[in-house]
Amino acid sequence: MKISVVKELKEGEGRVAETPENVKKLVDAGNEVLVDNNAGIGSGFTNEEYEAAGAKIVTPEEAWSADLVLKVKEPDKAEYKYFTEGKVVWGFQHLASSKETVEAMMKAGTTAIGAETIFIDGKLALLAPMSAIAGRRSVLQGAAYLEAEHGGEGILLPGLPQFGIPAGYVVIFGGGSAATNAADMALGIGCHVSIIEKNPDRIKWLEENYSGQDVTVLESNDDTLSSEIKKADLFISTILIPGARPPKLVTEEMVKSMKPGSVIVDVAIDQGGTVETMHPTTIDEPTYIKHGVVHYGVPNQPGAVPRTATMGLAAGNIDFLLEIGERGIVDAIKTNEALASGVNVYEGKVTNEGLAKSLDLPYVDLNSVL
Repeated sequence: MKISVVKELKEGEGRVAETPENVKKLVDAGNEVLVDNNAGIGSGFTNEEYEAAGAKIVTPEEAWSADLVLKVKEPDKAEYKYFTEGKVVWGFQHLASSKETVEAMMKAGTTAIGAETIFIDGKLALLAPMSAIAGRRSVLQGAAYLEAEHGGEGILLPGLPQFGIPAGYVVIFGGGSAATNAADMALGIGCHVSIIEKNPDRIKWLEENYSGQDVTVLESNDDTLSSEIKKADLFISTILIPGARPPKLVTEEMVKSMKPGSVIVDVAIDQGGTVETMHPTTIDEPTYIKHGVVHYGVPNQPGAVPRTATMGLAAGNIDFLLEIGERGIVDAIKTNEALASGVNVYEGKVTNEGLAKSLDLPYVDLNSVL
């Protein structure tokens, strides 16, 4: 199969879909691999390293001519012109936030595999390392933007406990991978952490996992959320519905009730986010202030640490890509349930039910079109 690695166009994005090590694995398996010129430079991987792995360095147009196009993030509007019938695009698609992209794929007959919707043993395994990075960075960024020079309330998030000055109060909405990584970081610097979660089994796990630590686990409802958000110095929303756009559970009135200079980080803003007052920002201009609250809405947080993130995502995707290269896309989907769970659009038809509902588009069962 002809497989390509394209350079990301999103502002501030330095990740690349494959490492030279993985490219060599694909080439050794008999695939032809094209790498967009300087696609890996942001992650510290040079053209020469890809060439040594057996790839050919090409232009963007040549890269997009491949059968299987590997990306990190969803396609940019400037890349819609490359969509063609039968082409397969792999990446963290987060298509629920871009109806325009989905409609362009539908018109062209393109297939989109979203790594963020691939389930392995009931877990979003490929998304997990990116969620971990985003969760950890949310605390680091929150600590920075609580400083007065950024419009924050002027507190040091870890406090000065040796002088009787307490650490800040961190509220985490959701209890998944991003949430626990954020909690671990916040606890590590001495903060009190409150986690708001809906699933009873997950609540039990969180209570057992954080037993004896400065963590309060609360059942999610409007009253709990309204009460906790008022106390927060740093509020981190991690709510993600695979393939679908989540509801705006954090209302504008809740945001208005927060402390002046407090900080909100919405980890899942690339899927639409849960905070009513939040809109996507960029790594170069990551924040804005509304109702006196600092809003951090970067949709590609892992892109700020591209080398770490690239190695994490590449470790997760290589087995799937080798299987697609060996068996072809149809046979690979038919025989690999995890891979099938990642198919959001197949030859122009929306095959992820949550995505179809979110965008009010026709849904087609994947098995009916294979």
